[in-house]
Amino acid sequence: MLAIGAPAGWLCIRLTEGASASAELSEHTALYVYMWIGTTIAFSIFGLVLGIQETKLEELSLVDALTRLHNVRYFRARLQEEMALSQRTRKPLALVIMDLDHFKKVNDAHGHPVGDQVLIQAGAALAAVIRKGETAGRVGGEEFGLLLPACTAEEARSVVERVRESIARISIAAPSGAAVRVTASAGIASTAERPDATADQLYALADEALYQAKQAGRNRSAVVSAVSVAAAKIR
Repeated sequence: MLAIGAPAGWLCIRLTEGASASAELSEHTALYVYMWIGTTIAFSIFGLVLGIQETKLEELSLVDALTRLHNVRYFRARLQEEMALSQRTRKPLALVIMDLDHFKKVNDAHGHPVGDQVLIQAGAALAAVIRKGETAGRVGGEEFGLLLPACTAEEARSVVERVRESIARISIAAPSGAAVRVTASAGIASTAERPDATADQLYALADEALYQAKQAGRNRSAVVSAVSVAAAKIR
């Protein structure tokens, strides 16, 4: 419709100059067709470019700029969706919250650029293990999340251990020449063991399991067991 504006506008100008509409169209058909095709192409290209830019902006709003994993906004939305799907299909959903141990010491001792490289490599370790339909995200400063559909807590634990082993192999060369290494702790909760949990409660349970892993000495994973849904702190 916008493309019709150019030839229609030119026709109006010609009419105000005294030209006959029928004569104008019959004598200058090629001109009006050219104007219509030209403006159609121009608006089509403009719409395509605008659509691509909007898609890129939408993707950027859902992706963590550093690790290229999904950000917490996307991860939380996916958790809600996966929980709803789990309830409909009666298939379990496992949620993992993973935290890099003593990460603040890395930044303090070696600087944020080294810390950023650690986060990038840790994010790559998570991205390497997820399969189609699973979700990995950066949900905090040095905190990551995994959504594993159709997994019990113990099944998710085998995935977590592979990720933790991969993170433990990361070695970043600091400006001082030191090799920077980190470990990770993880908390796991699943609707297979907690079918009465809401999305927020499942997140709180996984977070509580992470706390238990840290209290037990870090560099390990913990499956929520002793914590009840009612007692789980909802953030």
